[in-house]
Amino acid sequence: MSWLYFIPVLLIMVLIHEAGHFFMARLFGVKVLEFGVGFPPKAWSRVSKKSGIEYSVNWLPIGGFVRMDGENGDSSDPNSFGAKPPWQRAIILIAGPFMNLVLAFVIYLILATGGHDVPKGQVGLAAVSAGSPAAAAGLQPGDIILAVNGDNVKTTNDLLLDIAVNRSQPLDLTLLRNNETRHITVKARTPEQTPQGEGAIGIAPDYIYGKSIAPFQIFESPTGPDGKTLLGADGKALLQDGDLIVSADGRTFNTNAELGNYLNTVNADSVQLTINRQGQVFDVTMPQQVYISTVYKGSEADKAGLLAGSSVLSLDGTPVHTVSEYASYMQAHQGRTVTMVYYDTTAKKQGSIVIPANYTADGNQTIQNSGVSWSPQVGQRLDSRTFGKSLALRMPSEHQSLSPAGMIGDAWNQTVYAITLIPRTFNGLFNGSVSVKQLAGPVGMAQITSQVVDRGGLPSLITLMALLSVNLGIVNILPLPALDGGRLVFVLIEMVTRGKRIPPDKEGLVHLAGMVVLLTLMVFIAWNDILRLFTGGSFS
Repeated sequence: MSWLYFIPVLLIMVLIHEAGHFFMARLFGVKVLEFGVGFPPKAWSRVSKKSGIEYSVNWLPIGGFVRMDGENGDSSDPNSFGAKPPWQRAIILIAGPFMNLVLAFVIYLILATGGHDVPKGQVGLAAVSAGSPAAAAGLQPGDIILAVNGDNVKTTNDLLLDIAVNRSQPLDLTLLRNNETRHITVKARTPEQTPQGEGAIGIAPDYIYGKSIAPFQIFESPTGPDGKTLLGADGKALLQDGDLIVSADGRTFNTNAELGNYLNTVNADSVQLTINRQGQVFDVTMPQQVYISTVYKGSEADKAGLLAGSSVLSLDGTPVHTVSEYASYMQAHQGRTVTMVYYDTTAKKQGSIVIPANYTADGNQTIQNSGVSWSPQVGQRLDSRTFGKSLALRMPSEHQSLSPAGMIGDAWNQTVYAITLIPRTFNGLFNGSVSVKQLAGPVGMAQITSQVVDRGGLPSLITLMALLSVNLGIVNILPLPALDGGRLVFVLIEMVTRGKRIPPDKEGLVHLAGMVVLLTLMVFIAWNDILRLFTGGSFS
């Protein structure tokens, strides 16, 4: 039910937006007829005896409005909207979108009060999927990505966004490998060609820290298949918050990516870690764990409720510790059914399901063939940066406290960055990298809200509201008929032509046509949102 959070988020953004129009209209003496939250039919309304303004709450919680006298120049009242000077009308129209930007700025300012944890490192590749475009182009784990198509990359989100909005074009990656700058061109896959969980070019971005004997820091004691914390002979947790990994199986690693890749792919029942705990160095033997990386939609495993991230304990009673053991058993029983015993790390309970043994080790089934008949894909882990509750690790980071001026600067930068996402998305639409089907309406935004709340809780929800508020403000100020920006165009024309106003009836027809187009687009987007829900798709 996390999607319900979208309703108050939307209502807050709409109230702030419409309040901007309302208060500026009142400031300039414009006669306001109604302030409405939601769209008709009306659920409740009340007329103020003092001002005569009707305040209403409507049944469709997908917007709001401020109805002013003479909005289309069809009133002779000197206090009507159309009777006011063009510059006042322009300010009234701009006030709504402006308040959405103010809301986003305030949210980012509040989030900045506690400072930030800044990763100590550069954006790089923790893993490159076999058979992916990235692998074919020669990208390697540990590569530091400096830029994509000339755009500097500062965060992992920058890298993923640059790929997403340019995936229809060759991607020129500027990278650093062994202190040498290189340029590698990668051609991304289409969404239909992309295996589940791999992304457009098949990379797992992360932060690279250069040479370090302790690139990983543990922040959560690992748990075994039974959900209990793994304990040593002295009864203490084998690993504790703040422990540092010095080596694995006697091997040291130059980067965090190399260590992570080793932990995820070593073909052994267990791995011996050398740990540094506040200056005390000791060894810990950690059992390997096979986990579910992909559950194909509509498959027997999906129908049985198996979740990605669950640990595989056994197949037909045979214990499974490595990916090769899982693959060998599945391939030896191809075409039959097997009983899988697993541990659900979310519900913290053990379960058992019967599934067909149709497994291919390369994991290259695409979304086109849906994977309905396939066995789940698996991975191997000691670290759980992707899923679950095994050995949870974090990258070293540095907490930065901000002065009042620094908080303002940070909030400003975050707001500007959110604004720049919009033209980048439009560019992706125009160059074919972003499909119209990927746009989200109210239904899709509710789904996104649910995902954000489930993964990040209240802080992530507040951050999402700031981003959505920026989007609402900028989209409304675009010069499109029926939007604030479309009405502003006519006011600006009047200002440029020194009072020669376009006839109200012609302006009204333009806005009516624009409204029809917008409503048609909204229906199309809503239909795609609904299809996405029924097909089990997501925005992740």
